[in-house]
Amino acid sequence: MTKFLQIFLDVSLYLLLIPLLFGSALSLVSHRNKSLVVIYFGFFAQVIGGGIGIIIHELSHLIVALLFRHQIKGVALLRIPRPNDGDTSLGYVQHAWQTTSLYQRSGNFFIGVAPLIGGTVALVALTRWLVPPIFAWWQSLATGVSTTATGDLVWWKVLIWVVLLINISVGGFDLSTADLENSSHGLFILVAFYLLVLIIASLFFTPTQIKGALLSFMIPVYWALGLALLINLITLTVLKLLGRAHV
Repeated sequence: MTKFLQIFLDVSLYLLLIPLLFGSALSLVSHRNKSLVVIYFGFFAQVIGGGIGIIIHELSHLIVALLFRHQIKGVALLRIPRPNDGDTSLGYVQHAWQTTSLYQRSGNFFIGVAPLIGGTVALVALTRWLVPPIFAWWQSLATGVSTTATGDLVWWKVLIWVVLLINISVGGFDLSTADLENSSHGLFILVAFYLLVLIIASLFFTPTQIKGALLSFMIPVYWALGLALLINLITLTVLKLLGRAHV
């Protein structure tokens, strides 16, 4: 029982709680940034400043919905709304599921939070592809072993990385009320499955093994989420300063 409890605490902390805190902060700050961008620069500025992030946001919903075999009724990865008509949607994925299917119902949770996962995967992948030395540094922090990346930083790749990082961070992590409501549909089933997996894992692995594996995988994720949060906080600060200058 003590072994299971330790595994439960470790997995809950490193796999759920820390990403949840990052994700919640990211979603709140990103939502505030979009609101200020609309106020100061107009409605379409958020499409320009976060369009790639919006596409990744909706694409994440779509991919996970397909993985859980939901019926896709409509998709718009990026659209130009008509705010004067009360239309403010920048993209959407309309889907339906069978209420009798536990698999499809449990998928609602992952579909709702998919933009956090998709945005993080995009940031990690771009970092590995465009700036390998920075990704190697992240890996060395995760494993405790110094890792040497092949190649040096190239200025134009760094520039592209920064631009994409800002665009995805600002446009991709804002969870809507509909996203959160959708996640709640599969939460109970997911919790039951989560506990079952941990019980099975406690039969074959020690807490130390599981903690080590989790950290080696999650530390680059924490860095990506932290970087996205930092960019959003800097953006929020700049927007607030611009707001004061206009007063």
